[in-house]
Amino acid sequence: AHVEHGGRSVSWLARDVPSLGWRAYRLVAGEAASGWAPLRGSAIANEHYRLAVDAERGGTVASLIADGRELIGEGRVGNELAVYEEYPSHPSQGEGPWHLLPKGPVVCSSATRARVRAYRGPLGERVVVHGRIGTLLRYTQTLTLWRGVARVDCRTTIDEFTSADRLVRLRWPCPVPGAMPVSEVGDAVVGRGFALLHDGDRALDTARHPWTLDNPAYGWFGLSSAARVRISDGGLRCLSVAEVVSPAETTSGPLARELLVALVRAGVTATCSAADGPRYGHLEVDSNLPDVRVALGGPRRNAFTAAVLADADPAYADELRRQLAATGRARLWVPARAPLAAVWLPDADLRDARALPVLVVDGRDERELRAAIAALVDDLGDAEITVTQQSPSRTEDFDDYTVALLNRGVPSFAVDTAGTLHTALLRSCTGWPSGIWIDDPRRSAPDGSNFQLQHWTHHFDYALVSGPGDWRRAEIPARSAQFGNPLLAVAAGGGAGTGPGLPPAGSLLRVQPAESVQLAALKAAGNPLASGSAARPDPTAVALRLVETAGAGTRVAVDSDVATVSDLHAADLLEKPSRQVNSIDLHGYQVATVLARLHAPAAPAGAAALAPHAEAAQPLYARYWLHNRGPAPLGGLPAVAHLHPARASADPDSRVTLRLSAASDCTDATLAGAVLLRCPDGWSADPAELPLRLCAGQHLQADIAVSVPARAAPGLYPVRAELRLSGEHLPASWRQGVEDVCVVAVGDAERAPLIYLADEPAEVTLKPGEAVDLTVAVGSHARAELALEAHLISPWGTWDWMGPAAVGAVLPAPGAVDLGFRLAPPAWLDPGQWWALVRIGCAGELLYSPAVRVTVT
Repeated sequence: AHVEHGGRSVSWLARDVPSLGWRAYRLVAGEAASGWAPLRGSAIANEHYRLAVDAERGGTVASLIADGRELIGEGRVGNELAVYEEYPSHPSQGEGPWHLLPKGPVVCSSATRARVRAYRGPLGERVVVHGRIGTLLRYTQTLTLWRGVARVDCRTTIDEFTSADRLVRLRWPCPVPGAMPVSEVGDAVVGRGFALLHDGDRALDTARHPWTLDNPAYGWFGLSSAARVRISDGGLRCLSVAEVVSPAETTSGPLARELLVALVRAGVTATCSAADGPRYGHLEVDSNLPDVRVALGGPRRNAFTAAVLADADPAYADELRRQLAATGRARLWVPARAPLAAVWLPDADLRDARALPVLVVDGRDERELRAAIAALVDDLGDAEITVTQQSPSRTEDFDDYTVALLNRGVPSFAVDTAGTLHTALLRSCTGWPSGIWIDDPRRSAPDGSNFQLQHWTHHFDYALVSGPGDWRRAEIPARSAQFGNPLLAVAAGGGAGTGPGLPPAGSLLRVQPAESVQLAALKAAGNPLASGSAARPDPTAVALRLVETAGAGTRVAVDSDVATVSDLHAADLLEKPSRQVNSIDLHGYQVATVLARLHAPAAPAGAAALAPHAEAAQPLYARYWLHNRGPAPLGGLPAVAHLHPARASADPDSRVTLRLSAASDCTDATLAGAVLLRCPDGWSADPAELPLRLCAGQHLQADIAVSVPARAAPGLYPVRAELRLSGEHLPASWRQGVEDVCVVAVGDAERAPLIYLADEPAEVTLKPGEAVDLTVAVGSHARAELALEAHLISPWGTWDWMGPAAVGAVLPAPGAVDLGFRLAPPAWLDPGQWWALVRIGCAGELLYSPAVRVTVT
């Protein structure tokens, strides 16, 4: 075991933890703590990789050897940070931060020397790099090779970032001859085109070349093969983005549909066009570029095929005729006029018939053509198309290998034609709408910058993996899922497992084959709250969302070590069952919803609640959107009461008439309850309470007469109407109180703020393992109590140690209340500087505290 942080953390390699399961370990006292010990040199290794960094070049990776091959391109360095200058908005098109806008200058971490130190521990080896990129930022990079783990685990921490309109990218130059970019998008893997990023050591200026061709990557991206063509002379060519050209638009659907589906299941981004229409491949109008074309029909049927063959060596037309004469069908690979890298240029126009290689599929007649296309569809089942021909393929070198970068959430990726993997880590933007603040007073980061400049500490975790074969053979989706969903360590007492009667290891739900099928969701079947239904869910009914990740059909087995799985039904996305099934069969990239019965032993008495049934702040505010809190509160507000107007004026010894409306959003039950009117001391409401019964979708209205006493002093007086539903049969989240507030101004009080910050939060400095409260005091000018809700806002990466996310409080009349949030960085948190602010919502009024620094030393 690896012990560090003063004995407050222990790590070990957990092997063979079952799917959605557990494995129990017993911790015993050791003779001595063992952690990281300094290692001579700047190279580290495990049984899978050997890695060396170069301190003179910013601590970048000068060598990375896997499977006996050097992964880093000759003369290049990996794990390099590059900072690009950007325009605030596009000089001619006006697009802002949603468009990458490099202007040319680039500064890299490899330009200056860094401090490097290698370490060895009980579980592996690591190297830590400390460096700077001029005055732009300070960085710390940690690269770790764990024994028994086939990946390079990396973390980059950026501190003291004070720039504006900068893009920070990470680079890994890992060229794989013949490979193309591929990436995970949602629940599939797709081929992508190369990016257009650089002109020598400068970035392309987007004022002249607006399209960088960056793309999103959900869990990973890399260089590999989506699908490939294998030609009989030994040539191999990847297919990444394909244009399928039909003879005419009217025949595109029936002729090309199944082929397009097969290409997509093989991971090829595919589109269809007609021979007599415009070609796909011009960046002025197309969002990306193809790298191959598939022509359906020979020159007699397809004008595009005729143009290709007319411009090619006559040997290719001869070969097409030879195949048709021999078998009645033909597959012909016609190479492009030039290598792909030679034409893949800024502002590329690849519409020329010979700009890209073309796979021609033909038949001697209509029936044979359709049969030839069907055979091609079948051949794509293993993501490889075979072509037997006598004419030369003239393909470039091809290496059947995969290099991929796994991520835990970054904005975009790009792979250039030199084989350099880029991932965007950080952007700081000043263009609109960056820095816009709607609710005065304007708030900013502690240094006065707008929040989109991101002037605080950032941790980025990622990993490099590689392996022979394409991404399927290298099992990249499964390895990415393992990296992106790290195991959770939970201290548990009692038996061998984590609960009474549990074995030392087991699975709550096991899905096989694990390397190609993932469990995306396991939940109680049905969505009663989302549909406004009061129906109680069946505790034994569950919904499984299964995702096929390899693009191939497979049969799925589902079982459990603690429950019996039975009564399988196929269902749609909304979990409406269609048919009972005895087995689960998925086609390539299918996202399938399956309903099942899960019979498990009852939970023991006193078992922990798995999730809250009510919001932290009570009662709920009916006009929740005025508090900038996002979606509706827990439970979805099945019934709500509103007071109209929200603001009113009155004189002493008068009456104010308010309109009360109550509405039900329930779809299948009658809701019963009451609305209680709460008035300031000495005030009264008639009626003071309204019992109600609301049928599904019904609404009611009533007038409320509020009496103002003769001695009412000038001020703000809240009148509160709270709706509470009754009935134990209702979900607990539906029985939360929901209130609306009308603030009545008596005398000259309309301009007085209802609430205010009585005391702002103070900066916090603490060490890992310590705990400090961040407090803010909220005051009220109201002359009756009010309910408020407060949310702590802080950067991503701090939420697990700053909290709770929300608190509620009663604001006395008039007076103030202190709100506290606990900041407790764990012992293993690296030092850094962040910020926190508090958002307060009360009766439709909104306050933001200033953002204060939170420094962990």
